[in-house]
Amino acid sequence: MTTTDDLRAGAVLFTDLVGFTEYNESVGDRAALDVLDAQTAMATTVVDAHRGARIVKELGDGLMLWFAEPADAVAGASALLDAIDEARDGGAFPLPVRMGLHFGTVLPRGDDVVGQTVNIAARLSDLAGPGELLVSEAAIDAIDDGPPPPVCAVGPIRVKGLREPIWVHCVERTGEPA
Repeated sequence: MTTTDDLRAGAVLFTDLVGFTEYNESVGDRAALDVLDAQTAMATTVVDAHRGARIVKELGDGLMLWFAEPADAVAGASALLDAIDEARDGGAFPLPVRMGLHFGTVLPRGDDVVGQTVNIAARLSDLAGPGELLVSEAAIDAIDDGPPPPVCAVGPIRVKGLREPIWVHCVERTGEPA
């Protein structure tokens, strides 16, 4: 049984490969699996660079990642976007990725985490465009060490399942998304 003492604050990041189903149909399961493995390898490199970060689970063509610190989550997500873009530019990765990030509390459930923070991060990922990282205002506000990342306000967004809209920002990237 979990209790409120089990609540943990942190950032949840979801990734989603754009066009994966169509890609899978055109190249077959083995080649599609190679793409998933490449995404996981790039994400592993990112989480290994941040204390308290980990890949929580693989979800079809996406990943769910956990970061103890919101600044690390934004930096890690940006690094993963850059790694995927670089691999795409070099012909080593075929698909763009989109991401959603939210900061709040979660409940551990075995190796998994659950709660509204997870739900919101997943919904933001669904709303992001190719090569885009959407971040909740809660995640931006939780960054307390150093300057916030460069963002552009998307505005209050109605998220499926929530009564009230949430403020969403798009992290500005130094390069153009592929």
